[in-house]
Amino acid sequence: MKKTVTTCVLFAVLASAMYAAESQGPAGFFMVLGPRIGGSYVMDTPESFTSSVRALYPTGSYFPAFTLFGVMIEQRILLGQTRSHFAFQEEILVGGLEQGIALPEAAVLIGYRDFQGFEFGTGPIVSLAGVSVIVAIGWTFSYRGVFVPVDLSFIIPSATRPAAIGLTTGFNFQISGVEESPPP
Repeated sequence: MKKTVTTCVLFAVLASAMYAAESQGPAGFFMVLGPRIGGSYVMDTPESFTSSVRALYPTGSYFPAFTLFGVMIEQRILLGQTRSHFAFQEEILVGGLEQGIALPEAAVLIGYRDFQGFEFGTGPIVSLAGVSVIVAIGWTFSYRGVFVPVDLSFIIPSATRPAAIGLTTGFNFQISGVEESPPP
């Protein structure tokens, strides 16, 4: 079941990117794409974290703090003549590579970014540990059409997943759409 959900999310993100590359949206709508890198800390004991990871990787001892690498696709809808916009963002990340494991996760966030770059969003997150809700807040810096987000996130604990915090950054660039002036 978990592999099916992960595969479906991955397919949806890739299909969205392919569609964006072929289409032009209305003025004020555009898409951005770029890599993400960061770190995460699962609020769990090392013993309990190791026990849950051993369901996939039977040997080894694992620590609940790990790196994250991935990709982000975002659709932006400008709000009138302002540079503020609503954002619909999909992220696919893999964590734990430095520990010799691959812990995939995918999130879909719906949020808002103001004209200065302040942003926040929330949405579902799916991983091998289960399904939960992620809340993120941050800032996007803009320079000549390149956007650099810096975001702090919190994963709300669920019945199958402990709470976690994360910090990610990366860079994004426009891949489709028509815009009147580049937003932050």
